Amino acid sequence: MKKELDSLYKSIDQKGKAAILKNQFADPYLCQVKADSRRGLTLLARLPVHVGRNIGYAQQKLRIANPNLYCYPLADLHLTVLDLIGARADFSLAPAVLAAYQNSIKELLANCRPFSVTLQGLIASPSGILAAGYYSDELFELREALRLKLAKELPLAERYQTASGHVTIARFKAPLDDPNGLLFDLAKMDQLRFGSFVVKQVDLVIHDWYNHDVKVIDEFALTALS
Repeated sequence: MKKELDSLYKSIDQKGKAAILKNQFADPYLCQVKADSRRGLTLLARLPVHVGRNIGYAQQKLRIANPNLYCYPLADLHLTVLDLIGARADFSLAPAVLAAYQNSIKELLANCRPFSVTLQGLIASPSGILAAGYYSDELFELREALRLKLAKELPLAERYQTASGHVTIARFKAPLDDPNGLLFDLAKMDQLRFGSFVVKQVDLVIHDWYNHDVKVIDEFALTALS
């Protein structure tokens, strides 16, 4: 799995660095030019305090040269387990349908094991900065089981098929003050270790694109034994 993730992150990083050099960023939502009504249904994992704190230190360093970076508040940092319905402006879910998702996921996760994650190294993406995540087989198995189960029962509308274990730590909301400085900082932090942790609970949430406006629908413990 590590080899596949390294290849994925390398591809994302190349595209991200090309975007940084072009420096034509404009996010109307983060710049508050446009009201953000996009919402989606997602299964996600929270980060432990020590990992969030380490990411916070990196965010501070990145903002020295580029103070207009949008850095995620520590409470908003998360790892996406699966986008069930990717965030969109026309999001609407009847209570009965939401309950069906909730019950289907609960049934499956009762038989899922905790999974481990290591966050190490920062990479660029075309829209922001990511902490690269490496995860155990249990997360891969959980995702595949969910896709298979939901395909038979309920709509699944992922923004893209989630394969990575990254955590988005910052986004580009406007042209950078110092794009070359950002590339220099990222190169210094490409192997920076943020920490390892075991995910024993995942949350079903309705949230916005940036995971800042969050409504928790349910919390599921991963308690199955190996």
